[in-house]
Amino acid sequence: MVQQVNRVDDKIIIKLQKLLALSASDNENEASLAMSKAEQLMREHNLSLADVAMDGSGADVESAEVAGLTLSVQKWERTLGGCIANAFNGRSVYYRLGHGQGWEFTFVAGRTDLIIIVDLYKRLRQTIKRMSKAYVDANRSPYVSPRTQHNSYRLGMVDTVWDRLIAIQSHSQSNHGEQNAYGLTGTELLVVKQQAVDNRLDELFDKVKAAPKSRSNVDLLSFQQGQDDGKNISLHRSVEGSTQPAALGM
Repeated sequence: MVQQVNRVDDKIIIKLQKLLALSASDNENEASLAMSKAEQLMREHNLSLADVAMDGSGADVESAEVAGLTLSVQKWERTLGGCIANAFNGRSVYYRLGHGQGWEFTFVAGRTDLIIIVDLYKRLRQTIKRMSKAYVDANRSPYVSPRTQHNSYRLGMVDTVWDRLIAIQSHSQSNHGEQNAYGLTGTELLVVKQQAVDNRLDELFDKVKAAPKSRSNVDLLSFQQGQDDGKNISLHRSVEGSTQPAALGM
């Protein structure tokens, strides 16, 4: 007995991929409409989510470059960029621009997520830098260099910001495991968006490696004060060619 295979026109699959990608949009009306259309198509063609290639086709993914504040890569600054990108379903890559030219981040995410990531990153690093200056000016130590105090305080602030962003991420994804009437979950839809982000990252960079772990001289008092002050930073949104291998921001 020959088993009949239900073959679906590639155009239907492509259309479903695009609808599922749009259903992961941050625009609630757009996402709802796309989901309704996707569910209708899957019913008509007797398809499940597993039948649709999750390659991220059609997802509205963009990238943005942001230059580092200093010529050399700062651990606190690259860590800040990495945790912000991760919290908003994006990716971050940092790379050196060449001798004497500094370094920069490339952020990749859905269009709305990217706006949030870039805005938050630029604001937080300036805020951390400003608060670090105020702290060190008022608490100069005869035993610790100002540079170590600055670095320790900033790392402490980033540590707290990271914890707060993880909490935000966890809260926003609390319902992702719940299925709708057609067996689709928020987690599965997020996979579509994340796959599109990864695809875009591959297009931009031929070689990406994990950032090397580095040790820093840390003044515990300054670090702890930075952790405490990090609780008071606003995380609300305020806006409607490398000579080295690229490295993941985290």
